[in-house]
Amino acid sequence: MKQLITCMTLLFALFAGQSQAHPMAPGLWALNEQSPSVFLVTWKATTKQNTAAKAKPQFPNGCYAEDKPNQSIEGTGQISQWTMNCSAIELENSEFKVSGLEGSPSGVLFRMKRLDGHSQHTMLSSEQPSVFITSAAKSIDTLQTYLKSGFEHLVSGIDHVLFVLLLTLLVGWGRQLFWTITLFTLGHSITLSLIVLGFVDFPVMLVESIIAFSIVVAAAEVIKKDDKSLFRRRPWFMSGSFGLLHGMGFAGALAEVGLPANDIPLALAAFNIGIEIGQLAVIVLFVAGWKLLLKLKSDWPTYIQWIPSYACGAVAGLWFWQRLGLEPLLAG
Repeated sequence: MKQLITCMTLLFALFAGQSQAHPMAPGLWALNEQSPSVFLVTWKATTKQNTAAKAKPQFPNGCYAEDKPNQSIEGTGQISQWTMNCSAIELENSEFKVSGLEGSPSGVLFRMKRLDGHSQHTMLSSEQPSVFITSAAKSIDTLQTYLKSGFEHLVSGIDHVLFVLLLTLLVGWGRQLFWTITLFTLGHSITLSLIVLGFVDFPVMLVESIIAFSIVVAAAEVIKKDDKSLFRRRPWFMSGSFGLLHGMGFAGALAEVGLPANDIPLALAAFNIGIEIGQLAVIVLFVAGWKLLLKLKSDWPTYIQWIPSYACGAVAGLWFWQRLGLEPLLAG
């Protein structure tokens, strides 16, 4: 375990300097049909991406803009809206493409909603930068898109990854880990669903700050090894309660890509399942690496085992202040 911990510490140090909440949140390219073959276009590029400015939507030849884009900043995204007329072409089998995604880790969610109720959702990426319009949306496309989005959000959200790894260090590999992660999943699934469906609202800055604080608490529990601690005796209590908060963070990411109006239950379930798959992948890789490295060497100094928890706690503490916007007070 100590060997893996050392390697993970180096990775954490690399990520900490570059990561804030969720650096791989996708962009959005939405087309809502206002009249036959005339669309209100919404193009949203996340400001968290250095490559975001390079990505541009490309329409089929024959489509033209009826007005100039209106631009604004909303949350973590830069939004442009305008009207595009594609009445001169046959939409079915037409190609819509995003240029500038080459080498980018982020994607763009393409979403087209037609007057007849049909909608199409596809995640565009550097590997698949274009989509061909079909006559009717397929549920399998929605399932694949939101599974991928949930998975990518978990594995790219370094704060969620750190929390899951600290839970693993806290309870070890076994039945208790199963229940601890299950309660974490249940917690974030509840708040994610309530927020996305409009039953609950939340202050983004405060939630992101508390998510960082949850990592500090988990790191402290791993370090002090107090068997009488509530979180040590009942780790599922910590994972479930903090899972409610992490679900609010997941909801913020899902809000950026949106949900298909005619397939909300499927998209929401797929996003949650994608998150769960991401969690399991992180844990399995962590434990597999742990056991592999134990076979290679086991005589590291005792103090090495404390490095990852202290590193995680320190990085999360910095995020806590950053997300509260209190850095100027520290500088002063």
